[in-house]
Amino acid sequence: MTDSPEPSAAPTGPNAPISPTPDGAPPVRRNNRAVVILLVIIAMLLTVIAGALVLRTTKDSSPSATPTASAAGTAASSQSADEAAAGAARAVPSLSPEQLRILRDEPKRDPNDPRAKGSADAPVVMTVFSDFACPYCTKFAQETEPELRDLIDNGTLRIEWRDLAQITPSSPLAAQAGIAAGNQGRFWEFHDAVYAAADPTGHPEYTQDSLTAFARSAGVPDIERFKADMTADATVQSVSQAKEHAYQIGVTGTPFLMINDAYINGFAPAGAVRAAITEKAAK
Repeated sequence: MTDSPEPSAAPTGPNAPISPTPDGAPPVRRNNRAVVILLVIIAMLLTVIAGALVLRTTKDSSPSATPTASAAGTAASSQSADEAAAGAARAVPSLSPEQLRILRDEPKRDPNDPRAKGSADAPVVMTVFSDFACPYCTKFAQETEPELRDLIDNGTLRIEWRDLAQITPSSPLAAQAGIAAGNQGRFWEFHDAVYAAADPTGHPEYTQDSLTAFARSAGVPDIERFKADMTADATVQSVSQAKEHAYQIGVTGTPFLMINDAYINGFAPAGAVRAAITEKAAK
């Protein structure tokens, strides 16, 4: 005698085990039906998964038509490489009165602004929100901005700089250095020196020493004054207030360009920016 249980009838119903058909025996109809149902379920799951992947790919690779709305509905966000390559110059189909007010009020046209270039009476003002540690700001400064020089020289375009220092812990210090250079009339030379040395695929970190070296290469005449201005309480407060102002009007990412009553959200190549400027100059 053994302790093995007596064989019993195989269970039926939903809990019945799936067992192979004995050699030479015809397959059981119920098993065929179960296989068909299983295959249908698998096909449905694959369809759902494929659809989800398509939606996700579309979302990740397609640039948005307008930035996320906030106080002014012009918020910018950091862009993917695909979005940046495609460019972000877009005609906005309709803007609210509040959005138009913000876009039109932002340019100051102050002839004494050391961080502006181009005639104060130019028909087009491009206000640039930027960060010295932002890779797409670096790309814009290296590739796009130089191609706009003729528009500045012929009186069509004026560029006004706005700090939005937030990318790295040393972004505010770099912005403070820009103000210090501007106090001696060398902001744009400093701007060019910093961005020329930056890697458009990285996020550079800055120190007082490295920024002072950039100031020297930019021809800032009084380096001791530059150092003092860079860390002065008024300079620190100015950079902080500039970021707060950007957030209040809905700009939260860089680069962000306001071109008269239109905007460009993120990096765009020179051709796209020139097209936007030319369109506004013709109005």
